[in-house]
Amino acid sequence: MNTEEYEYSGFSAEETSEEKPKTVAGKYLKPEILRIFTGPMDVLRRFAKSPGGIFNFRLFDVYYFVVVILLVAFGLAVHYSASYSNKTQAIFALAGIILMLIVSQLRLSVFRDFATFAMAVATVFLILVFTRVDYNGTHRTFIFFQPSEVAKVTLILFLAYLMDKYRVHKAKGSAFAVYLTIIIFYAGLVFLESHLSGCILFLAIGYAMMWYANLSKKWFVVLTVFAVIAMLILLTSPEKIPALRDYQVDRILIWKKILFNKEITPGEKQNNARQVLQSLYGIGSGGLFGVGFGESGQKVSNLQEKANDFIFSVLGEELGFAGSMIMLILYGLLVALGIRIAFKSKSYFGSLVALGISTQMALQVLINVAVATSLIPNTGISLPFFSDGGTSMVVTLISMGIMLAISKEDGRPEKNAE
Repeated sequence: MNTEEYEYSGFSAEETSEEKPKTVAGKYLKPEILRIFTGPMDVLRRFAKSPGGIFNFRLFDVYYFVVVILLVAFGLAVHYSASYSNKTQAIFALAGIILMLIVSQLRLSVFRDFATFAMAVATVFLILVFTRVDYNGTHRTFIFFQPSEVAKVTLILFLAYLMDKYRVHKAKGSAFAVYLTIIIFYAGLVFLESHLSGCILFLAIGYAMMWYANLSKKWFVVLTVFAVIAMLILLTSPEKIPALRDYQVDRILIWKKILFNKEITPGEKQNNARQVLQSLYGIGSGGLFGVGFGESGQKVSNLQEKANDFIFSVLGEELGFAGSMIMLILYGLLVALGIRIAFKSKSYFGSLVALGISTQMALQVLINVAVATSLIPNTGISLPFFSDGGTSMVVTLISMGIMLAISKEDGRPEKNAE
């Protein structure tokens, strides 16, 4: 493998010499703050010296690329049926594919050098969202995009960068505490946006990243027990959690009624339970092969989030069990190929990023489908490639470009390396 892939692994000679800083802030915090500026500058310096310093013009994993394109095409078709117009979504998809192809030609060192800068920018926008109020008093968009969509990918890159650089400390509880603090901080910001499902997704991605980094297992036991207890309290007694909003509590209570087949009042059927019930009616009426493409009855007036969080219901009604399985198989192939890319990569950083992005994709699909089928309470997680939203489409395709870039870093001699 190209030696540049180990450039930031462990400690440099300067850090292990007698001149190393005495304080924690001097040893760890200061270099990472400076990295916000020095990382991008290093990329520009290498590019000025030779384009080959940041580009890797090799053929990427064609199978992964084909599955991505199939999902985009399938998603646009279903989105068109659900919304009757997807011109804007198609434009975002085209822009995302172009960006994906550009990103796929970059070296892993570029993502590593930009990881800290990207996380810093995402943090600023995650804070700026609180200057704007959205639907139901939430704070999820700033100007025209959702910073949390960007932060999901930048968090994966940033954690992978730190875990690669400081992996000599992976057995220490202090490393576990640092990563957990970072994850909780960003999950907390998303939670304050009134985005409970997004918060849970951030925590799950972070948990998976720490597991992949093979950190101290005894701390995982403690964290897992705490997480299970917190989830049980959330699902069994949501009304006792002051941080939850009324509509979030109502969604959990409705879910419990549906799960245990309890009576739902007429008022609930017209309000809090309407989306989930109509979603179940739509999926149930789809049968094996569906009622036909474009023929969904639920999307006409009953299903409000038909092109967004509940687009799977439209798919299930129109294309039936068969169409739903085709979609899930494509997602399964994407995740499986992503894991293969992770294990083939000779870069520790690249492997962590590939596993992180694959985990994010799998979790989002599972959560979205579970909500549409009422296996879990109603949340606001989009279905990648299918749900409405330009930010989600573009960022998801950029993350696919990162995966394609990693697929090329398999340890073969670099033709364009300096």
